[in-house]
Amino acid sequence: RSVAPSGVSVEIVGRDDERLGRAGRPGDRSAVVAWNAVQEATVVTIPAETVTTGATSVRVEGIEGKGDEATATHLLVRAEHHAEAVVVIDHTGDALLTETVEIEVGDGAHLTVVSVQDWSAGAVHASSHRARLGRDAKLKHVVVTFGGDVVRITPDAEFEAEGGEVEMLGLYFADSDQHQEHRLFVDHSVP
Repeated sequence: RSVAPSGVSVEIVGRDDERLGRAGRPGDRSAVVAWNAVQEATVVTIPAETVTTGATSVRVEGIEGKGDEATATHLLVRAEHHAEAVVVIDHTGDALLTETVEIEVGDGAHLTVVSVQDWSAGAVHASSHRARLGRDAKLKHVVVTFGGDVVRITPDAEFEAEGGEVEMLGLYFADSDQHQEHRLFVDHSVP
């Protein structure tokens, strides 16, 4: 379920859509499982030179009592050149979920992506966030985890051209019966 401000496009596409996979292929076993299991993806596009006034909200809801049924999701967030936006991904309910989140930040674009894991007790969530930044692009990536029994988020960022900037932040609250693992990697392949 999603809510987007005017000008932002949200569409459901098949796994064969040519836009999928450009921000990076799966990097570990759980990411491969998510990649292979998904049949369709949600694509959020902030068009070139669009500056949004409100946040785009994408809600991933697990169904209470169905947390033992494994599911997979795929989300692609695209900020085209010189676009500016905030996208919030909110995870709630009960789930056994593998997830891929691709983030493309075009040349000169400024994008903030906030991923909130507010799962019910018993939820298991493994998510791979893959970001690719263009020339002079800026990404602020925030992961906030409150709930779930096991939550593993692996955000990676790669620069395509010079002048890009990424800021990756996290806030986590864990009880003694929770396992939370958050590992980030930034590939500084260009200046």
